Amino acid sequence: MDDDGAYQAYAPIYDRTGQERFGAYMAGLALAWLRANGVAPQRALDLACGTGGATLALAAAGIETTGLDRSSAMLRIARDRARVAGLTVTFVEADMRDMEALVAAGALHRGATPSPGDCVRRFGLVTCFGDAINYLTGDDDLPRVFAGIRCALEPGGYVVFDVNTEAAFAQWDERDLVIHESDDCLVCHRLTYHPATRLGRGRIVWLTRSDDNRWWRGEETHIERAWSDAEIQRALEVSGLAPVERLAVDGRNVADAAPLPERLIYIATTDRL
Repeated sequence: MDDDGAYQAYAPIYDRTGQERFGAYMAGLALAWLRANGVAPQRALDLACGTGGATLALAAAGIETTGLDRSSAMLRIARDRARVAGLTVTFVEADMRDMEALVAAGALHRGATPSPGDCVRRFGLVTCFGDAINYLTGDDDLPRVFAGIRCALEPGGYVVFDVNTEAAFAQWDERDLVIHESDDCLVCHRLTYHPATRLGRGRIVWLTRSDDNRWWRGEETHIERAWSDAEIQRALEVSGLAPVERLAVDGRNVADAAPLPERLIYIATTDRL
């Protein structure tokens, strides 16, 4: 997560190829789980919100929503999508590793001011989708982000996030994967994983055709870390968050002893169960 260039040049391609739809799907899955468990959050914070897929879905469900991302390019698109949809959303350009300071400063709500010694106007729901947690590559990043989430959540609040598991990274074997192909856009990924460092490298290359029929090439490199289930569970506990359930991307429960799918969804709460 040290590359400030990630999701800058790629932002319009990300949105153009419909990748924000996964965030919207994940928001729907999270809300369905919460409703089934009698939880109705009034305020939500969507971390690493990108171009607003999950953020706008949460806002459309009638939840007062804040989207946070450190890519200015992604946020410009998200703001425009919210305006077109007629949704009122607060967007904050910041690094989610700085959550504790942002909460203390009252920076996550429009017009909010902090009360002395307290985190004001906390959220009933915090989400973080699209394997953004894997972009936390430093040893201290995971507990730091979870501590910030714990500070942002109101009593009884929930966090829902997904990760690429070690099973997913095992498939990063340097194949060239075409993830989008149309008459005017081609996007290709080359994914490489190094077990010794537990870091995966994603080289994203795209070609787009302009109105004058010329083709333009772009490229970004993204780095992800393979956090183990044990590391995630431990970081949640240390941060004061109680794990509730693990889900596969289709919404089914993943039992403790079950093999992990390539993408795993975690649900945790501020309350000890």
